[in-house]
Order: sequence, then structure tokens, then C-alpha cells
Amino acid sequence: MLLAGEGLAAESKKSPYGMVPYGHPVFHNGVRVLWHGAWRGSQGKVVRQYARATALAPATTAAIPAVQPPAPKEFSVLADPGDVRASRMAKDFAAVMSVSGAPGHAIVGATSPDGLGKVLKTDLADFAVVSLDSLVSGAKGDPEWIKRVPYVARLTPEALEVIAPREIKSINGLQGKMVSFGDLDSATSTSGRMLFSRLGVTPNQTNAPLPEALDALAAGKVDAVVVLGAEGAPVLDDFGGDGRFHIVPIPWSATLEPVYAPAHVTAAERPNLVGATTPVETVAEPMALVALDAPQGSQRADALGRLARIFLDNYDGFLGDDRDAHWRDVNLAAEASWPGQPWPRLAAAQDWLDAKKTSADASLDAFRASAKSAAGSPNWPNAGDSDRLYDGLTRWRGLMQ
Repeated sequence: MLLAGEGLAAESKKSPYGMVPYGHPVFHNGVRVLWHGAWRGSQGKVVRQYARATALAPATTAAIPAVQPPAPKEFSVLADPGDVRASRMAKDFAAVMSVSGAPGHAIVGATSPDGLGKVLKTDLADFAVVSLDSLVSGAKGDPEWIKRVPYVARLTPEALEVIAPREIKSINGLQGKMVSFGDLDSATSTSGRMLFSRLGVTPNQTNAPLPEALDALAAGKVDAVVVLGAEGAPVLDDFGGDGRFHIVPIPWSATLEPVYAPAHVTAAERPNLVGATTPVETVAEPMALVALDAPQGSQRADALGRLARIFLDNYDGFLGDDRDAHWRDVNLAAEASWPGQPWPRLAAAQDWLDAKKTSADASLDAFRASAKSAAGSPNWPNAGDSDRLYDGLTRWRGLMQ
């Protein structure tokens, strides 16, 4: 009993507020009960008086700190190291998004179908600037591929250039010749091989980074080098000063229309490879900003969708002089359809575009009508030109809203 009394005294010092220790051992269902409610016995009055005094005391309001949302996870955007323009745009994307409250960084890596497949397995990147040829090539081997890589925005096409000795007058002249297509896992390799296939030309393929490939071309070890997105590449600016090489023309034809866009290369862009007066015809490869491993309805699609809306809401940040000029040519509403299959857009990006749709503008419609009525005059552009001008004005109007 003495031991029990000592234990109870010790426990009473730790009694919960409003509870009173039993004066003797009490067991309920085999478990010892130490306290009972204060309403039992005389202490109930004390507890009620304490509660009443507390209720009458002046209330003090403590500042409750606001609950801050968790900081967004830092994202990464991938670009091919051999594609100078794609790398610049990836850096712009990360920089503008970071200023807009979504921290991110640009990384370089292979954007061929195999390269992107490895990225999807390792979760190395969240977005990528890629050629659509790479995406389509990957979809041929995996029917679910197209669903896992929805695009956020279609970007302006990149010119494909084929550099060869001046003796080679056309692409057909490279049949059976040795042609370098860049690194094996590069976007240049995928896009270049698919272009030659569509043109019906079968060269002997070799792969090397652009500096090594140009050295091999100068030494006569290869017959041509394929280049993609190399605008402003110093190694190309210094090549061809001896006048031995040129850019092989790729004339536009209806067979190229479902995939490519017509393009040309001027002397201002390639002074050592293009004549001063006549630009060289070539084709441009369609490009896109895509979300990686983000099938519709997945948690990852929701997470990347929130970032996509930040990108779209802050698109004005991409139009400054300190950003790649090709951001100004992007039509955010442009679709990335492909022969035989439409490419899906990330749902959050599509919802953003749907919310921004506006009704037809009467002033633009009036402009189009007046332009077409003037098309018959020899001093005015034809109807097709007026349509293109109207479409351009509509596109720029959409970007500025």
C-alpha cells in the first residue's frame, strides 16, 4: 500500500488538466486507471471556477503565420548539344521561367528517339526542345510514345543545310556518297536521315560532331555534312573561306509539304557558302517544346501543366532583345499535326489557349476583303499573298494579347 501510495502521488503530479488521481488502485478491464474526471468530488467546483475565470479573462489574439505553399520543384529542359538554336532557346526557357517564379535549368543531351527514350527512363528532364522528326521516329516503335510526349508549343522550323563541294550540284549527286549526319544520337542524325529517305537518296552514312565532320569534309574524307539549327555556330562561320564548298540546294516540292516548311539560306548567314545575290533553297525541320513522360491524366502531366501555364502567362518575357529572335516568330496556337496522326498538346496548354480565344475582329476582316479586292491590280500582291499577310497579322495580334 505504501508503494501504491507513492506511485499514485508521483502520478498525481503529472495529472492531465481537469483530471484527478484516484486515491486507491482502480482497474477497468484489466487495465489500471489512474485518473477520473474533476466533476467527481469537491474538486469539481475548483475546476468549474477555473473554467469560468478563464472565460472571463480578456482574450489575446496571437498572430498565426500564413501557410506558405511549397516551393516548386526545380525543372530541367533538354536540348541537343549540336543544335545551337535549340540550346539557346532551352536556356531562354529556363531563364524566363526562373524569373517568373518557377526555377529551372537547361541541360544538353541526345534528343534522338533513343536519347529521349533514355531520358524518359531516368527522369533526367521535364521538357525538351526537339525536332518533330525525332518524335515521329520514336512513335513508330512504340504506339504509346505519342501520348507520353505531348507538346506545349510548336516552335519555328529550323533550316536543314547540306554542305558539299561545289562539284555536287544537287542532293541526287550524293547518292552512294559518304555523308556525315552529326553525332549518332543527335537530332541532326535523325532529321537528316529521314530527309534523305523522303528525297529518295541513299548515301553512305557516317557520324561525327560538326567540327570533326567539317575537318573531314575539307580533307576530302567525306562528301557532305548535314547541319541542323547551327545558326551562329562559330565553327561554320569560319568554314569555306577558300571557296571550295557551298550549300546544296533542296528545291521545294509538293512531296515535302506535309512535313517540312520551305526555307532559304542567304549570304548574310553563310557568306563563305552562299553567293552574294542568290539565296539557296532548302527545307526547314519542324520543332516543338514538349513535356516528357506526361500522358494525359497523370500526376506528372498536372505538375508540368502548371509550369506550362507559367510559360504561357509570361510569354512576353521571351520577346526581348536579349532572347533568341525565333521566339518572336512562334505561333502559340499552331498545331503539331503530322501526316496520318495529330500530335497531342499538353492538356493544360490547350486549356490555356481555349480560354484565350477571341471572337473574329471586324477590322481584320475588312482588311482582308480590301486586300483581296485590290489583288487584281498589277501593283498589288495576289490573293494568296494577301491571305498570308492576313494570317501573319492575325498571328502577331494573338501573340500580343
